[in-house]
Amino acid sequence: MYIDVNWIDGVSQPRQPNELSNSGIRAMERPVLQETNLLNIFDTSSGSNWFISQSNLGGRGLFASKAIKQGSLIYKNKPLAVGPRPDSAGHRFCAVCYKVSDTCISCDTCSLFLCNDKCKQTQQHNTLCEFISKNFAQHPDSEDTSIALSKILIYLKLILLKTEVNSFLHVFQTSPIEKHSEFEEISSRFIISQEHLKFMDQVRYILKLNSFRISHMFEGNKIPLRGFYPISAFLNHSCVPNTRSIFKSDHTMEVYASKDIDIGEEILTCYTGLLWSTPARRCHLYKTKKFWCKCKRCQDKTEMGTNLSALKCLNKDCLGVLQPATATNPRTCWYCDNCGLKVPAQQISTIHSVLGSLVGTLNLDNELRLETKILERLANFVPFSNHIFVDLRLRLVLKLGFSDGLKFNELTESRLSLKLVLCRDILATLAALGLEDSHLCGLLFYHLHATLAERARRHPDLYDGLKSEIESTIERAYRILRGDISAPVDLELRYRYLGPDCEKPQQERFSILSI
Repeated sequence: MYIDVNWIDGVSQPRQPNELSNSGIRAMERPVLQETNLLNIFDTSSGSNWFISQSNLGGRGLFASKAIKQGSLIYKNKPLAVGPRPDSAGHRFCAVCYKVSDTCISCDTCSLFLCNDKCKQTQQHNTLCEFISKNFAQHPDSEDTSIALSKILIYLKLILLKTEVNSFLHVFQTSPIEKHSEFEEISSRFIISQEHLKFMDQVRYILKLNSFRISHMFEGNKIPLRGFYPISAFLNHSCVPNTRSIFKSDHTMEVYASKDIDIGEEILTCYTGLLWSTPARRCHLYKTKKFWCKCKRCQDKTEMGTNLSALKCLNKDCLGVLQPATATNPRTCWYCDNCGLKVPAQQISTIHSVLGSLVGTLNLDNELRLETKILERLANFVPFSNHIFVDLRLRLVLKLGFSDGLKFNELTESRLSLKLVLCRDILATLAALGLEDSHLCGLLFYHLHATLAERARRHPDLYDGLKSEIESTIERAYRILRGDISAPVDLELRYRYLGPDCEKPQQERFSILSI
């Protein structure tokens, strides 16, 4: 993730990323940096499809060494280390299998949480246990030592790899960040050498900018994880990326082309939510990565016609929407596309603050109800195209058919129809953004398929009319999601029985829905 700095005499200097303009530059015209050979060993795929070079976005990036077709595997990258995400590390979880459980017990020797004897006897625990017992002496009367160790688990794993890691850590971007309470906490409970503290601090800078959130298991109570992937660390950002990623059960990251990628074109990922509005994406990127995105989507005030960022006109008699005069300027005025009303940036900022506080109170209950007063206030400010309402529709889609009391066989016809409409609506938004092959699209195709299949199960006379779409949607979902640890557990079964290659009779095909 090399978007925001330019190295001058070893010191990071702020860099304003340029608009993406490297498409079509041939590989032989772009110098290959030595980091390519250094990190090639971490690509476990059969072919070398990438190289590292200077990026027009700033710093270095990953580029295609050959033409890559949509859907093709670009590379596989095993993580150097995996550990809990910083925002979830305070929970009680097993240091080996990452299962969250109040029954986890602290190891008598090293204090790490473990869920059972099987995890305790693994080589992974034995290695960590030996290191901690030799290098981390507890202060007298220390409490909550297990929680403190859980928070730095990924750092402990990297310390154990220090000899191997030191040979290439210098190639990753670092940037001083705020003081970290995790190290204060661990230092108050253990006596730690300055050498280890210095190394953890160095690694923390790198992880802040270069780690990836690992997909959460579809089933199973596991702690949310992040991993340090040496090749993927060079993926720069675009709000309309040309890749999608899946994570295997061993946490290997597989990166696929979500669009055709030309030789010499930069390989890009997205650091934000795909359906976030432009102000939300740009603010997040600046806060976490220290740059303002200026990609094509960010410069389009309509966000490719989706109006995800639009606000309602403040003139109550007007049906228009407010859009920024210059989408990439946070201090710009906003104008109504119908009556021309001008709203100053400060007032827009106030509206966004109010919306942020309202969104923080939204919670769908088991009856799919939201606070009426909150919805009414939201509707005063934002049209239904706004990303807030799109997010609510997505949350409804994910609940309907899969939550307790809302399983498919428990849904009313009206709720089944609602899920169908919502799936199509969000897929249309993603298509307008050019994200038809994204991981999120794969998940929505699965939900659309499941809804259509349930309708056909209830009404066998409708099957012939629905058959083609039932098959095509599960085929697209399977192509995108297969092998991912976050994929629905019945994805393979649905594809086998309800996909285009199944020749079983109708009744037998739908028998799986009663399993």
